[in-house]
Amino acid sequence: MRIDFKPQRLVQHLAVEEKVAGTVRRLIAAPKGKTIDMTLTNIDSLGNVYPKGYYISSYRTYDKTGMLEKSMDRNVTGTANSESVVKKTKKDMTGKFAGYSTTTIVRNNKNITMCEAAK
Repeated sequence: MRIDFKPQRLVQHLAVEEKVAGTVRRLIAAPKGKTIDMTLTNIDSLGNVYPKGYYISSYRTYDKTGMLEKSMDRNVTGTANSESVVKKTKKDMTGKFAGYSTTTIVRNNKNITMCEAAK
């Protein structure tokens, strides 16, 4: 994504945008009361650096009460290695919060491994 590309729908819902040392943080007030907090960086999941292209390195989605619904944190550990941790809300039969399910995605060169955290 080009960082200067801002479609009208993004501009309408963009609450905060700040640029800090090679990253851009955007806080978006999405429809239905959700809030998205994302961090973009110019390093892709293979460790390549692009001067004009930015990639999502982490994001968090909150519901209207401020509770975390979903998150993804990516850590580039080398030129062809990265690790992403995805958390999602689990709910019980009545729809109440019952913890988080965590999945780890590890990319080593061309191999991608996905594993769910032990319960």
